[in-house]
Amino acid sequence: MAETCYSQGKKILLLPEQQPNGTWRCRFVIPGLLESTMGTSDDAPMGKYKSEWDAKTAAFSLAKKAIDTSRAARETNPPWRKA
Repeated sequence: MAETCYSQGKKILLLPEQQPNGTWRCRFVIPGLLESTMGTSDDAPMGKYKSEWDAKTAAFSLAKKAIDTSRAARETNPPWRKA
């Protein structure tokens, strides 16, 4: 079941799932963020997260980094400024 969180006004959908070996991973979706609309807490080897909470926490942290990176890029190169 998806869980909705927010960071800097952006919606983050967390999609945790338990693996067959009992470990957890959590995908995330950031609607409207073009640079990185989907990612996973599973950038580390599978089986790293022993609890759903740990997987969701890792996914939320990665999602926040994606939002921060996107915001920094927009501030450096505003859409109205030609490269």
